[in-house]
Amino acid sequence: MGSSIRYKLSELYRYGHLARSQFKTAYGYIYALPKDKDKIIDKLQKVVPPYVRNAVQVLLSARKIFTLNSLVEQTNGDYETLEYYLDRVFSKQLNWIKWGYHKSFKIYWNAKFTKEELLDDFLKELSKTYERIKIEGDRFEKEVERFLDDYLLNLPIKVVKVSSGVKDRTYFFDVAYDIFLFDEIKPIKLKVEIKSYLPSVMQVAYFYRKTREFTHGSVIPVIIAPAFPSAVYKTFGDIVYLVPYNKLKEFASSLVKVPL
Repeated sequence: MGSSIRYKLSELYRYGHLARSQFKTAYGYIYALPKDKDKIIDKLQKVVPPYVRNAVQVLLSARKIFTLNSLVEQTNGDYETLEYYLDRVFSKQLNWIKWGYHKSFKIYWNAKFTKEELLDDFLKELSKTYERIKIEGDRFEKEVERFLDDYLLNLPIKVVKVSSGVKDRTYFFDVAYDIFLFDEIKPIKLKVEIKSYLPSVMQVAYFYRKTREFTHGSVIPVIIAPAFPSAVYKTFGDIVYLVPYNKLKEFASSLVKVPL
């Protein structure tokens, strides 16, 4: 929508000729004639992506707490768009749902219930989630490390897999390599952290802290994970390289043939 059209709609709303939604979608406000004000919610249901509608329906039809991760998985939705609508429209403006945090999980539930009355069942289900995360996480991390070995150790330059710790062995990465691009004395040190889940902002901040332990030499810090909270992209985008695993495989395949 052009700025001139937005301005004219705002003017019509200001002088009472149009009704406007109390919330703002990714496309802006929803306008209607005053007599059609009640249809704004119906319009909202049509303009939001289908996976957002599905997530809201799941939340409103169940007496339980859901993690943001599980809602993304169930709806095959986009992480950031889903988070935007749940937080800023359906929670903050419409008050249909509530959200909060439990340890490293961002959680959502129907606003008709309190977090406390749903928490016991959530914790029972969460114990199964932790078990599944550990099994799938170990498999994911081993697969990523194998892929990195296959790719980096087959490059036409010297690459050596090295200890993943720092000099005082205070902090450790999942895997590390020395890449000798120019000479044998000062390699580029590639430090990789592998997360099989959506890491929290605090975990990314801790990773950033680990990279600060290196006071000399060229160090490339990389986190590989399925997705990251929006605050991570905004805060650490200049220091942390956020590389989805599938994109990494596509990039590597375009450069050199490795067994994937």
